[in-house]
Amino acid sequence: MKMNSIKKSIFIFCPLLIAITITCGKKPSNPTGIEVGEFPSPPINVKISVGDRVIGLDWGHSNLGSVTSFKIFRQDSSNLEFINVGSTDMLSFVETNLQNNQVYQYKINAVGINGLEGKSSEIVSARPAIFSILINSGQIFTTSRVVNLSFAAPPTTTLIQVSNNSLFTNSEWITFASTMSWTLSPGQGDKRVYAKFRDLNDRESIGELKDSIILDSEAVISSFSHNAVNRILTPADTIHFVLVAREAGGQASLDINNIQQGIELFDDGSNGDPVAGDGIYEVDYIVPTGPEAEETLVFGRFTDRAGNVSANLAAPSRITIRKPPKPVNLIAVEPLSNSSRSLNLFWSINSDPDFANYRIFRARTPGVSTESGLVTILQNRNTISFTDSTLSRNTTYYYRVYVYDVTGLFFGSNQRSGTTNP
Repeated sequence: MKMNSIKKSIFIFCPLLIAITITCGKKPSNPTGIEVGEFPSPPINVKISVGDRVIGLDWGHSNLGSVTSFKIFRQDSSNLEFINVGSTDMLSFVETNLQNNQVYQYKINAVGINGLEGKSSEIVSARPAIFSILINSGQIFTTSRVVNLSFAAPPTTTLIQVSNNSLFTNSEWITFASTMSWTLSPGQGDKRVYAKFRDLNDRESIGELKDSIILDSEAVISSFSHNAVNRILTPADTIHFVLVAREAGGQASLDINNIQQGIELFDDGSNGDPVAGDGIYEVDYIVPTGPEAEETLVFGRFTDRAGNVSANLAAPSRITIRKPPKPVNLIAVEPLSNSSRSLNLFWSINSDPDFANYRIFRARTPGVSTESGLVTILQNRNTISFTDSTLSRNTTYYYRVYVYDVTGLFFGSNQRSGTTNP
């Protein structure tokens, strides 16, 4: 009875409602007065890509003119509901600082120019993971264009794309393998190899995955020289050698034929090298006491930091190393008993086969040298005494006896002094 009376009441008042509303007994389809068509349609063709703690989203929309932005919602094992993680006015979104190997689900809502938010896109999911590429197990240099690539990727990876440039020009997707042989681009210097990965659900890796290596397949000596041109060298003389390789970090050395091999040159600012790391290797080499060398070739050697060995290069000028004569011992300088203007000199004999002469030098003060006054030249090797009779009385004089050989080299004796009689 009560239900009939309610229906009857509705029927009685219905004519009055007709004048006020659109119809009677029918619920309005849009009580807010806004057309359903004004809500933006959901994003379409949502694609997801993954990387190391990163997930990227890309999508499209059927009517971009009606949209001002997109809201991105994410759900994972720590959130039972989808939460808003960002918004963008682009057709892509990247979320970072995620946890590798955890599944994340995403959906996207479009926001219209009137501020209304449309329905969500399809839900997509992915699991971020570590991807990597390594050339020759991480070596810094390679002497060959052919290298070995090794990759790290999730077990679901099915395809890989590899290229010598970031645009992946003329590169195709191939079946994934954890290692492969690869040929670097031509030319010396820094080389990079790029990789992309794709899994069985057609999800692609995100970010620029690359590794680099320096291709160095040859070592060259540009020039090799020394400063001993037209000089006769003797033990304790210094020669400055310069090897120009224009490549720092290598090892340079030189060989003096029949004298010494493997003399190190430096590019670290020491041992006669003025500038470190400029690819110019230098050394101040002190001639040791050893065998003589006449017009001897000198060769430079160089091995670069990658292990390439250059061809040896001879210096344009040869070097001559000779031993000076053996010195004699000036035994005594004594006055003559019957003279006040003379001193007698006595010395040991020189036995060098290339003996040329004795030369006696004199001075009034210590420090006699070949710049002092020349007293006499004696050609006979067996002469071991001399009387200097052109002196002043009661005066002290200092002497040295120099031995000269046939090449012009010389060596002085010890210094001694004597005083004439009053």
